[in-house]
Amino acid sequence: MEERQKVLAVDDAPDNLILLDKLLKRQGFDVLKASSGKECLSLSATEHLDLIILDVAMPEMDGFETLKHLRENEITKDIPVIILTANSKDAKSIEEGFALGADEYLTKPIEQDELIARVRSILRAVKAEHEIEQLKADFQSMLVHDLRSPLSVVIGVLELAANGEFDQNPAELKEFLNSALDTSQKMLGLINNILDVAKLEAGSLQLNKQPNDLNVTVASAVARLKVLARDKGITVTIEEDRNLPFCEFDSGKLDQVVINLVSNAIKFTPKDGKVIVRTYLKHFDDEVPGLKGDYAAIDVEDTGVGISSAEIPLIFDRYRQAKSANPPKAESQKGTGLGLTIVKRVIESHGGKVFVESVLGKGTKFTVVIPVGESPA
Repeated sequence: MEERQKVLAVDDAPDNLILLDKLLKRQGFDVLKASSGKECLSLSATEHLDLIILDVAMPEMDGFETLKHLRENEITKDIPVIILTANSKDAKSIEEGFALGADEYLTKPIEQDELIARVRSILRAVKAEHEIEQLKADFQSMLVHDLRSPLSVVIGVLELAANGEFDQNPAELKEFLNSALDTSQKMLGLINNILDVAKLEAGSLQLNKQPNDLNVTVASAVARLKVLARDKGITVTIEEDRNLPFCEFDSGKLDQVVINLVSNAIKFTPKDGKVIVRTYLKHFDDEVPGLKGDYAAIDVEDTGVGISSAEIPLIFDRYRQAKSANPPKAESQKGTGLGLTIVKRVIESHGGKVFVESVLGKGTKFTVVIPVGESPA
């Protein structure tokens, strides 16, 4: 059950406090009340508050001085504050409030609907910001793990070789070196993914778009993943449209798209499952905004664990990875969640779009489309 959000109402007028208390409790908030600036500072330092509604005109310590103390205290400096002022035309007071760190202001008499709307708006923004910060922290933690673990393997192999452990056994040395090489390539792939996301978001990634055969690019990418699929007991098949026209695209980046989608499908498909990769021509009229005419399409469909409808809008966000239902045991470890971000950015940079269909427990289908170009002479 989600914890109720806690709001502190601060006003020296008892009637205003009673009104704020009733309004906020009716909307499902826990409400604390303070009748002075000093009481506000005391409660805010000891209670875990989500928001403070602070009256400006109070005796002894007015709202501005109270706000100043709140922002100077390490414990309370990040609590959102809505200031209440009696004069909507008092621009100087409003400006002073914002300068001291107020997040919003409202005027008296209190407009009930406006108050609730402002409160909910601020709390939504704060919640979203906290989620992003947590996602970044999780991402950094996973990134450190994903780089440190393989690096330890590489260093271990080099240390053994340097200490002469393989002097009498060249075959074993070759085996360990191949393992270290494979590990290093995976690390490089992760680093390249991070750099690609940064470049795509900054709009600085240069695409080398040329007329290419999409079937060749798809087949080449899938072929490199068949060993991974075989080790997991998963069948990967390609259904290609041999009449698909040439398209202008960056073959290296489209290869990366297919690798990310197919490796994800393999990762979240249990043993004896299937992954099907299709290429075909798809026509759009006006049913999808921004797409019109003929497009080359790639489907990557699996019989895996699926993605919930609530998660689908989030899976392309940087730092996120979908929470699949009952993931295959060996694949329960989360990754950095950059693969689908790259897929979306690369396809959109080609003038295309990504679509997702999924049913929990039955599987997922990703479809990417890019514009069809002129066939070369």
